[in-house]
Amino acid sequence: MADVLCFGNLQFDVLCRPVASLPAPGELQHIDHIDFALSGNGGNVAMALARLGIAVDLAGYSGADAVGASFRRTLAAQGVGLGALLKHPTTSTGTSVIAVSPSGERTVLFVNGSNSCFDLDTVPDAWLEGVRVVSAGSVFVLPQFTQDALTALFRRAHDHGAVTVLNTCPVPDKTSLDALTTVLSVTDYFVLSGHEGRQLVGTDDPERILEVLDARTRGTVILTLGERGCCLRVGDGIEYIPAETVAAVDCTGAGDAFVAGFIAGIVTGRPLVEAARLGCKVASYAVTGLGAYPRIPVLAQLDHRLPRQRQMTGDAHARE
Repeated sequence: MADVLCFGNLQFDVLCRPVASLPAPGELQHIDHIDFALSGNGGNVAMALARLGIAVDLAGYSGADAVGASFRRTLAAQGVGLGALLKHPTTSTGTSVIAVSPSGERTVLFVNGSNSCFDLDTVPDAWLEGVRVVSAGSVFVLPQFTQDALTALFRRAHDHGAVTVLNTCPVPDKTSLDALTTVLSVTDYFVLSGHEGRQLVGTDDPERILEVLDARTRGTVILTLGERGCCLRVGDGIEYIPAETVAAVDCTGAGDAFVAGFIAGIVTGRPLVEAARLGCKVASYAVTGLGAYPRIPVLAQLDHRLPRQRQMTGDAHARE
């Protein structure tokens, strides 16, 4: 039985690098590399957790094409459970074309494909039984991951004794924080980037972003800050956790890797700050090459100092 159940998209990434600027319409541009990778918020988080040694299932759809079949084999080989990953009979796998800049930042063009066919309201109770963490990503990317659907899923997760993790994507124009009001009220851990925080709150100040989001969230808000690490509220103060110093090659999926590391910390009973620190460390492995998960080691090799424990931290419910 899996400790973690991940909801989110599964994407076929076409990675183009380095791309300093896009060519004008009708022109050609030679680049050094075009690579292919399994990705998507759900796919990245699940694969990273499996590599860390955490029992994880991925829920969603794989496409009715050779890519979907290949992804199922790859996920299974890494140890990701496929019992909740359905095979769509007709729709192709979601695909992204990603231009990676010389600094590792990316520009993304994508189609959702079979991901858009998955309905959260049809998730059976059997998928939630015995799960300790329910993680939902791809918010604002998958149109069916609505506030109402996510709220209902998280309430059901709580009914089954799981804690909930929400991770957003870049926020569409004219989207207000009200679009997350009810789901944040049932979210134990809300992870978002500083860029997404600015889009939702309207300020670059991390402490103000945390102040606004903390007031709306059931549990803890964790704001990732790229090469500066992350921050979160601990007691009456703000804790800043620095990132590892690495040479970034590809930042695609760094946020997903952080989420996976953070969840691994929660599942293994680490204190909240140490779970966030683990998220930063896992993200640092992700950005040193292509794809979010291939370089992530097992948890025992990543950190020998804190033993794995079969218990949940109490921080998730501190605001009940």
